[in-house]
Amino acid sequence: MSTETTYAIYHVRIGSGGDTVTIQSGAYQLNRGVRVVCRTKRGIEIGTVLCESTTEQLFDAGRFIRPADANDELLWSKLLELSCDAAESCQRHLRQQGLDDVLLDVDPMLDGRTLYFNFLGDPSQQASDRMAELAEVYRQSVAASPFAQRVETGCGPGCGTESKSGCGTSGGCVACSVASKCRTK
Repeated sequence: MSTETTYAIYHVRIGSGGDTVTIQSGAYQLNRGVRVVCRTKRGIEIGTVLCESTTEQLFDAGRFIRPADANDELLWSKLLELSCDAAESCQRHLRQQGLDDVLLDVDPMLDGRTLYFNFLGDPSQQASDRMAELAEVYRQSVAASPFAQRVETGCGPGCGTESKSGCGTSGGCVACSVASKCRTK
């Protein structure tokens, strides 16, 4: 009897730049075009399966977590939408600091906390030294958005309180579910 475990390895497109990573799916079979939640070196993110890998190299492979569902896709689309405005705020901040670095975009991870900054070329030492500051500019921009406010508070005034039993949807709306605010009837 063989104790060798076989792992399916897939190439997955991630991020705004369309980078390709490999992920290990265990015994789970994935098809081309399937959207998946995966853990990569960058964090937890959504990617699109391109094809099964023809090599069995597990070096640096990410991990398949689950197929992306409608809630994952909604959250992901909102994070990307917020990221566009926040990236502009970050680029303005870099210019205000007198830096010539060009920030192309920022990839938020699905956890809503981890950020991956994409620069045109390698960032200067000054920009690298200010990554925490840049991340704070990003977070402040996102925190001011109506979506972030809903995630923080639920779908409306008093949502989740005893006097307001919730948004009325079974299981709560996505914003309430994420915020763990909604009390269903």
